[in-house]
Amino acid sequence: MIARLSHLLVLLLAATAQAKKKKIQKPKITVMPKHLQLCKGKAPLHPKKDNAKLSWLIEASGDASLTFASSPQHQAACWILYDDAKQSAGRSKQLFLQRFALTTLHISSTKSNTTVWDWPLAADEPNTLVTRGHWGSTKHHECSWYGVHCNFNKKVERIDLGFLKLDGLIPRELALLTGLHDLDLHANDLQGVVPTKMLESLPNLKALRLHMNGFFGALPQEVENLEKLQDLILFGNYLSGAIPTVIANLNKLEVLDLYANNFAGRIPTHLGKLKKLTYLDLHDNDLTGPMPSEICKLPKLKTLIADCLGPRAEVQCDCCTICCKGAMDGTYERKCVDMKSGQEIR
Repeated sequence: MIARLSHLLVLLLAATAQAKKKKIQKPKITVMPKHLQLCKGKAPLHPKKDNAKLSWLIEASGDASLTFASSPQHQAACWILYDDAKQSAGRSKQLFLQRFALTTLHISSTKSNTTVWDWPLAADEPNTLVTRGHWGSTKHHECSWYGVHCNFNKKVERIDLGFLKLDGLIPRELALLTGLHDLDLHANDLQGVVPTKMLESLPNLKALRLHMNGFFGALPQEVENLEKLQDLILFGNYLSGAIPTVIANLNKLEVLDLYANNFAGRIPTHLGKLKKLTYLDLHDNDLTGPMPSEICKLPKLKTLIADCLGPRAEVQCDCCTICCKGAMDGTYERKCVDMKSGQEIR
């Protein structure tokens, strides 16, 4: 009887594993006639010669985004398939999609109808000798584009595009840059929600700097997938809701800066699991209640900032190194004080 039950258990486990395997199998990509005529005014693509590239693009962005003429994905696809054909020829799938992802970012974040661009990210100006950041240039490898840093295999490891007047949304195609270690898009005018696809697909990311932008909504639970993350800097946005407790799973995290958002509720005790944390800034949010003792006891924590200043403080904290007055204390006075020296910090 026991042997029979064991046999049934083995069969059940095998069936479950097979079901999971089938579940995660990607659907087969079919290139249709409409994809061969993707770009209006251009010659039709070749059904055999261009099949692989089209399949990669459809898989990466989806049929709807790729065929919608005004989407950044469509515009990037037409550029890479036609204008950039020589630079993109002979590339592996990964390197082809790398160039496509960066081009999508360029188009998505620089095509505002209201902003006059005066920053170095623009492509080389046609018919002149003026060179800028080489973005969108068919003459330059993307590793030479401004703010893009690659390893010896020409795979992107770091993007540094702070203070460049970028606007619009972060495209989900950044998830294609799976070797990315450092993403810095701070001090721009980027908006929308933080893309969950990006958080799910960048396992090597060590630093995510999205501060001083216009991101809103909840911080996605998928942030827990960034297992190698050391710096998470999100201050100066409009992120709201509770601080996700899954952040506690980022056991390599050293810096967590959530200052000046709209996070609300209690400060999660789970943050006390971040044993490598050295810097935590939670002030200028809508957080209330006591600072969890688990956070106060973190062995490497050197800087802890919260809205804990004054008799009507929103957060009660005896271990904070800096206490500030928040918006909810009933006054319009905003200031922060170093609790050791008693000096106001300006």
